[in-house]
Amino acid sequence: MYTTGQLAKKCNVSIRTIQYYDRRGLLHAKRTENGLRHYNDQDLKQLQEILIYKQLGFSLKNIQQIINGTDNNTLKSLIVNQRRKIKQEIKDASEQLASLSQLETFLNKHSDFPGNISQGIFDKIKNTKKLKQLRIKLLLIGITIDFILWGSILYFLFYQKNLLWGLLGLLITVILVWYSTINYYHHTCYICPHCSHQFRVSLSKWLFAHHTPNTRYLTCDNCHQKKLLY
Repeated sequence: MYTTGQLAKKCNVSIRTIQYYDRRGLLHAKRTENGLRHYNDQDLKQLQEILIYKQLGFSLKNIQQIINGTDNNTLKSLIVNQRRKIKQEIKDASEQLASLSQLETFLNKHSDFPGNISQGIFDKIKNTKKLKQLRIKLLLIGITIDFILWGSILYFLFYQKNLLWGLLGLLITVILVWYSTINYYHHTCYICPHCSHQFRVSLSKWLFAHHTPNTRYLTCDNCHQKKLLY
């Protein structure tokens, strides 16, 4: 027989935990004449099982169902649900880690960002991955443009001296370039690191602003600060 303290020490838990499990009906103490709780070897084994199921993430309600179950069907069903729950938690945690990394990258690029982030700004930062995917898409289109343009020129020079092929290749190239440019323009929005304002500029200002493949010098329409934006 074990007292509450002895059982707690044997399983490395607190006395309050034993008492709580007892009140929940997970353990069944025997009362002495003095009103003290005593537990036997079966209670010890059941407590060890409870602690194992707790480590696996099962709630006390689920553990009670397992203990009171007459076969393994209840446990099998709970295992399926618990696995699904853990997978969702892992997915959520992965998305949080990715968002933290994107936020950290944004703050490193904009050292003067004030930090008063809003949901709209956060959504824009999280869309950085989509922007990268868009840039890859546009890069593939650019490769296609080069292939069509140079292919039509070479075909004109070496195979058929027909100006129509060169003009056709040039026309297709212009269409693809314009499509890529407009597509990129409509899928981008900028966040001012000075005042956290989200804004877009006109197509003409956007086109002729000093820029690199990843950045542009633009003027915020709220605080009128000219910043290097990503």
